[in-house]
Formats: sequence, structure tokens, C-alpha cells
Amino acid sequence: MITEFIKKWGAKKLALSVSDLTCILIASFFAIYFTSGDKIGRLAEDSTTLEKSIIFLIGSLLIIPIFRYYQLYKHKYFLRSGEQILLILKGLLINSIFVILLIFVVKTQAALQDSRSQVIIYLIISFVLIAVTRVFFFRFILRSNYIGENIRGFLTRRALAVGAGNLGQFFAEILTVKPYYHIELVGFIDDDPVKMGKSFNRIPVLGNREDLNELVDEQEIDEIFITIQNIDNKHLLDLMEKCKLTNCQVNLVSNHFEVINTRLDENEYHDMKVISVSTKSSPLYSEKFKRIFDIIGTSLLLAVLSPFCIIIALAIKLSSPGKIFYTTNVIGKNGRKFKWHKFRTMYANNDEKAHMEHLKKIITMDEGNKKLEDDPRITPIGRLLRKFSLDELPQLLSVMKGDMSLVGPRPCLPYEFENFKE
Repeated sequence: MITEFIKKWGAKKLALSVSDLTCILIASFFAIYFTSGDKIGRLAEDSTTLEKSIIFLIGSLLIIPIFRYYQLYKHKYFLRSGEQILLILKGLLINSIFVILLIFVVKTQAALQDSRSQVIIYLIISFVLIAVTRVFFFRFILRSNYIGENIRGFLTRRALAVGAGNLGQFFAEILTVKPYYHIELVGFIDDDPVKMGKSFNRIPVLGNREDLNELVDEQEIDEIFITIQNIDNKHLLDLMEKCKLTNCQVNLVSNHFEVINTRLDENEYHDMKVISVSTKSSPLYSEKFKRIFDIIGTSLLLAVLSPFCIIIALAIKLSSPGKIFYTTNVIGKNGRKFKWHKFRTMYANNDEKAHMEHLKKIITMDEGNKKLEDDPRITPIGRLLRKFSLDELPQLLSVMKGDMSLVGPRPCLPYEFENFKE
């Protein structure tokens, strides 16, 4: 089980994650030690220090999913020290915000005591330790070409290239003459029967696309590089999906970048652009992590804004006849419909035709999200609420239910969706 876990996660990533977690735990210790003194040695007797230790321990464990979200366990950032430091700082700032939220949720006198100075010490020490270990120690090892075979094997990723044409052969040559990329190209996959069993730049053609899954398991492959130039978009997308099913890191070395409709994760090998077409991060570390953030953030916002929402509801009810909330069906992620709530900003029983025509015009003519001006359906209170986006506050309930997220695109009305392009 342990061997399978190391193989799936990757030895390099596992070493880095252990290093990051160790640095964060050390920073947590010193953050509490500098403000608690000798009490840290008597945790069972001192409830204040024990409470703070638990909070910082929980915060420390979040660093791995946060760093994974920022792709800090990918090989390319070790070759770019400036970008790596910036992402480390971003990740630690997010981590510190979570620690502050935990302190606020606990909200006891023990949790609030010295919290500001402790979080600042925690942030500074963890940043220094992680930056030093990653940028100087690990980066030095990864860039070194004169290291022992055991460590070289530890760092090297085994790869397959799909396509043994001119592009694939050139890519194989680059990996041969640039050993500091630490990629061992095990073989090619190609559907041309003439190339079967032959070698190009000393790299053999091991099989065709039908043999992909078998070869990945047999050769213990970590990454797949698609090196095909002459392929139509449909077959390229089908090939990428087939490669993703192997759970390997999948990269595209091609001039077909325009068919990828997601944010590009770009690497560079010599003068050749390579983009990752694998999922940015697994649902375990991205969607679940984002959901936890939504629940905590929404809970805090609802607690703070509830009295203000009551005042808005009274103002709407007293200013014009009709319901307090406007409720309708909207279309969210993956085309899923759900109930959407807003504070009512229009007079009751109004005609939506003008708004429908306006949306159709701006969508089909690609005029952005310009709102309908001088709309007579809007109440005086509604204009004020719209100006400061206060009518959107009930959407926090949709976030709590999981229909929406605090950070993400706005859901659209069904008649908006009908006018969108493919």
C-alpha cells in the first residue's frame, strides 16, 4: 500500500510535501513559543496554549492542498525561482487567512490572545523556511547534473511519447541533450505499422494507442507527451481523454493549442512549448478545499450581515407591494438548474420581454454585460440596492447549499443560456 501511494503521488512530491509540512510545523511552534514562553512545555496544564496549538496544527495541515492548488509540486517551478517564491507567498497568505478564520470561529479569549503577533510570526518564519528549503536546497538538487545515481533515479520521471514523427524525434533529442529536465523517455507509441519495433534517436517504438494502458503499467510511466502534428481536433481531443484515463501527467507538444478551452499550464523544453492538459488538481484537493472555504466564509458573512438583511427586507416590503425575495430558476455549473434568490428590486408582475431582447442583443453582438439603462420596472429602493449589489446578498444561501461558490461565474437565466454559443 505504501509503495503504491509513493508511486501514485510521486517520490519528489512526497519529499517536498513532507519538507513543507515540517517547515510549517516548526513555524507554528515558534509562533506559539515566542508569545507563550515556557507554557508550551505544559500543554496539558495550560488550556490557552493547547487551544492555540490545535488551531495552528489544523492550519499547518492545510498547506499541502493549498500548495498543490498553486501547482507548487510541479517540476517547472524549480527552474523559475522568482515565480516559485511568489506562489509560496500567495499560498502562505491564504493559509494564514484560514488560521485567522479558525481563531475567529473559536472566538474564545484564549484563541484571541496574542493572535495577531502569532499569525505574523507564523507567516514570516514559514515563508523563510520554505523559501530556503525549496529555492536553494531542492532546486539545487533538481538542477544539478552531477549527482549520484540513486538521487538521479529519485528525481527522474519516466515518460512515453505518443507520435514518432518529426516532432516526436526532435523532442526525444532535446531530452537526450538536456539531462537537467530529468525526464527518461522510455519509448514511443505510434499507429504506423512501418515504425513498429524501430528506434528513433535510440528510443524504441513500443506499441500503438491500443497498447497505451498496458505500457503505462508495464513501464511504470509518470508522464505522457503527445507529439503529433498532423491530427484533426476531434481525434486530438479523443486521444487526450484516453491518455488522461491512465492517471499520468499528460502534456501536449503540438501546434493545436487553439483547441484547448481551459487555462493553459505551460512548460518550455529548450525552444519548444509544452502545455499540460491534465486536470489542474484533483477534486480532493480543489473542489473539496473550495467547498470548505465557501462554508466557512458564508457562515461568517451571514452572521455579520443578518441584521442588515432584515433592514433591507423591511425597506422592500414597506416601499412597494409584492414579495421580499425574487426567486427564479437559473442555470449553473454543467447546465444544472437550481432555485436562485435575490432581494426584489422591481415592481411585482412586470413584463420581462424588454430584458430578454436586451440580453439577446448583447450576447449575440458580443457587447459584454452592459445592463439595461433607465429600466422603468426598477423600484427606488431597488436602484439603491443594485447600485451597491446588495440585492445579491440572499445568494449566500445558494452558496451554503452548494449550488454556487463565493468565487466563480454568475449563473445565467434560461433565456440567456439559449443565446450562448457552443
